[in-house]
Amino acid sequence: MSTKTLERLSALGLRALAIITISTAISMAVITTQASAATNDKHFFWAPGQAPNPSSVANDLIYHGGNAGAGAIGVETTPGIYLIFWGPDWANGFTTADANGKQYTSQQLQTYVTSFLSNLGGTSWAAIQTEYCNNVPAGTTSCANVSGGGFVTNPRKQLKGVWTDTTPVPSDIVALGLAENVADDPLAMEAIRASAHFKYDPQATYIILTPPTTIATGQPVYCGYHTQTSSIDGLGNPYRLQYAFIPFLNMNWPGLGTGGCGMNSVNVISDSFGHGVFDGYSIVTGHEYAEAVTDPDNFASVQDGWNDAQGSENGDKCAWKGLGNVPMDSHTSFAVQPLWSNKAFDVTGDGCVRSAPTNPHAMPSVGITPPAIDICMTLPTCPPGVAAGQPMPVNMAYFGGHVQVNPKIYLVLWGWGQPNAFDHTTVGSPVSDPDGAGALMTRFVSAMGGTTWGDVVTQYYQSNYNGNYSTIGNPGQQLTGVWHDNTNPIHDNLSPIDLAREAARAVQFFHATDLADSNFVIATPQKFNDAGFNQSQYCAWHDYTTPVGYPGVQQGIAFTNMPYVLNAGGGCGKDFVNPAPTGDLDGVTIVLGHEIAETLTDPGAESSTGLVQNGGWFDYQGWEIGDKCAWVGDGLQVPGAPFNMIGNDGRAYPVQTLWSNKTLSGVGYCSQGF
Repeated sequence: MSTKTLERLSALGLRALAIITISTAISMAVITTQASAATNDKHFFWAPGQAPNPSSVANDLIYHGGNAGAGAIGVETTPGIYLIFWGPDWANGFTTADANGKQYTSQQLQTYVTSFLSNLGGTSWAAIQTEYCNNVPAGTTSCANVSGGGFVTNPRKQLKGVWTDTTPVPSDIVALGLAENVADDPLAMEAIRASAHFKYDPQATYIILTPPTTIATGQPVYCGYHTQTSSIDGLGNPYRLQYAFIPFLNMNWPGLGTGGCGMNSVNVISDSFGHGVFDGYSIVTGHEYAEAVTDPDNFASVQDGWNDAQGSENGDKCAWKGLGNVPMDSHTSFAVQPLWSNKAFDVTGDGCVRSAPTNPHAMPSVGITPPAIDICMTLPTCPPGVAAGQPMPVNMAYFGGHVQVNPKIYLVLWGWGQPNAFDHTTVGSPVSDPDGAGALMTRFVSAMGGTTWGDVVTQYYQSNYNGNYSTIGNPGQQLTGVWHDNTNPIHDNLSPIDLAREAARAVQFFHATDLADSNFVIATPQKFNDAGFNQSQYCAWHDYTTPVGYPGVQQGIAFTNMPYVLNAGGGCGKDFVNPAPTGDLDGVTIVLGHEIAETLTDPGAESSTGLVQNGGWFDYQGWEIGDKCAWVGDGLQVPGAPFNMIGNDGRAYPVQTLWSNKTLSGVGYCSQGF
């Protein structure tokens, strides 16, 4: 980190996002802090119009080395959350009103926040921050270009514990957030107490919420902050710990009113769950958590993680812009703000996104359904009479890349016959395939061609850039070769580039020359899978090799990472269509069919090479033909749900439906086939 950068970061001091008003004297203290070396190590989220420094949307986030003092981590690579409701009022109960005067209880608020933090893990919104990493040089703006980085991950269950601490909260807690440093701050001490109550986790953020309290006078107003406790030579707090403070947001703040921190900012009509009245809680808590994950360290006021030249973090740069409902599971959505993506900014010029620029393009686990776009994600607010989550189907669009006109699928069973690939055997089954998953994949790929399910993809096409177009084919035999690769060593926690290299080896093994129409499925055995799958981030993914994404690997290979989905049980489709034990392998063909269909219609996986767009068909939110119908019905027999497809061999194979632009007279929906 340069001296100039250090000086700028030191002068910034306060890191901002907003909700509470403070006295004039404290406001003066804030100004003084910003003008000199900061003594207050908190990063505030200011209410709209309150931020002392404008955020920048014209430059990337920069990694600042992750080396500010002993114990610095740079990013939270395995993020976790501990939620603390501090104060006796949470146990005694209180009420609050929305913008229309409708009353809600503190228990409803606790349920809303707990549900939000329980369900954000594994979502495409939380995946935005997985492009950031540590263990790379200061000045890095893209971890994809540097080896050795420890990436932020996006596990499903990030909320580790909830605690209602009934000890009293100081009446001036909001003002204290600005006035005191981390050594004296009661919130820092509460975070330390929480770490003793749960356990100390250096990768977690301890999020503290307080009940309604006295409002001080004056400005500015902040909605929350995140920071880190610190210790110097044993003085201060016993260890470094990330925590965030979310004051009571639904107050009538002077000059801002009740909506100053987001209440009813997305859902103008509140529902019984709390969407609307508690919009601000998911917006603000999500903002602070995302920033704590990507820029956790705050030693001597130095931010050593990911922030831009102004010190703005991934939440700051998109604060109060593009708010919308984002699905967190199959049952509900939550109001959130966009987060900053360097990857999106470098490609489109707009870094504020509500879903991750997907590369690799992953299939989510059961319970995380990328639905049809809802109207509340396309408008600044949800108009009266339109419920949050009401579907408004959006069709697939053509983005200029190629499709697979004459599809060829190569199946690679990598390492299935190597030692310790499985921890069990089954009587009557090969040692290298004790559950029959490999044999099932082979039969399925042979049987899917020429089916009515396979016909869904034939409506999609590519431009040949000579005035002609070619549509995707559905030949009877698409399985072109099977390779049992027990020669090239395999290991657990594979990286994407490990799988890309195996795909390149498969190209050589099969002497494949028609890469534009080829999909190399790399299937891995029970004990050797990629790291993201092992962390329950997804069920499978497909990708396309480019010089930036996979340096040193042959370009132009469309390949699929097919983990051993039986390890995930019901999370990746076990018994999703058929009852146990018949349906124990349902997920194998559901997941594989999803990835094959998406590779047929978007072999370029939404990537680009320079100014050349490799992406084929997907919608404007980035959902592909399989995503838009993934896990529809969550195991129920409803329209668009997975079903048993009859293959060209007469056998039944569980598959999901695929998005058809032609269905419902062109409105589009999930189709079983033509």
